[in-house]
Amino acid sequence: MAVILIGVFLSLIIRLQPSLETVGKELNNLNQKIAEAEKNNSEMEKLKDYLNNAAYLERQARIKLNYKKPGETVVFVYENPNAQNQPEPDNSAGASTILPNWQKWLEYLWNE
Repeated sequence: MAVILIGVFLSLIIRLQPSLETVGKELNNLNQKIAEAEKNNSEMEKLKDYLNNAAYLERQARIKLNYKKPGETVVFVYENPNAQNQPEPDNSAGASTILPNWQKWLEYLWNE
């Protein structure tokens, strides 16, 4: 009789084994999702603290609302639209920049 009961229990365990493995995998996936959600939650808390920081709020007010403190002098620096951003010629070889191109080519070819 005991052998029959042990056989029945073993057959039930063998049949339930695939279901137990599937449930275990789902449990691991859910634990990973929980860990990711907790990580995102902590990052959001840090971002919230940063955005509520007085220094951040003051900086944004200065940028977006042109805020200034009493007695503070604000200086605006504008880019000169007439300025040309061209690099200076390299005069390290002693070449003159006022020479015509054909003379520059001759100097280049003869100096090689």
